[in-house]
Amino acid sequence: MLDIGCGRGTLVKQARNAGYEAYGLERESPVGHSVPGILYKSLPECHFPDGHFQLVVLWHVLEHLSDPVSTLREINRVLAPGGWLSVAVPNYGGAQAKASGANWFHLDLPRHLWHFRPESLERLLLGCGFQIRRRSKFSLEYDWFGTLQSWMNSALDDRNTLYSFLKGSEKPRSGSLGRIAASAALTIPALLNVLWDGFCGRGGTLEFLLQKTASSTDCRPAQ
Repeated sequence: MLDIGCGRGTLVKQARNAGYEAYGLERESPVGHSVPGILYKSLPECHFPDGHFQLVVLWHVLEHLSDPVSTLREINRVLAPGGWLSVAVPNYGGAQAKASGANWFHLDLPRHLWHFRPESLERLLLGCGFQIRRRSKFSLEYDWFGTLQSWMNSALDDRNTLYSFLKGSEKPRSGSLGRIAASAALTIPALLNVLWDGFCGRGGTLEFLLQKTASSTDCRPAQ
């Protein structure tokens, strides 16, 4: 298994503990922190053999890549025929993005270089030699918080400060208690909104489970 953009390596550690040969890729190595199996390189720099992996995970990473097509080509190469690719990205065509506009939490400029609607992502993945086995437009984890933060961005000009506060990258400041109270009050309405969007097929996250076709030897993006 290969987890591209593995963060702290939680999935890699779980897979290794279960007896799998698992690797993760990240951009930079945290100071004083090393996890077995995590490589701080780009995918092409690793020079994995052809057809080496049975599963590649690309979870909220594709939108960060300067050249997603090249990455999908390399994934296609290192996956064995019949191997699996798991992809998740924010849904630019979902109700959350349309309602929030420039205040959409998952817009995340300039870190997100690309945004995908279901149709464009499907064309890209099919053109790179993958067959779609399962698709979803709903993620409770990402959609719930995304809706909550997007609402706060719109109503309070929050600019993702709740997210930064929860991540520990921003210290409490004047007005923090008010924002926490506002987020608490909006939690249940946001959940109900997310469940409705998911029921209507307009959720804020695209998740695809794909399989490399047995005859696939190249990756040509669909026109």
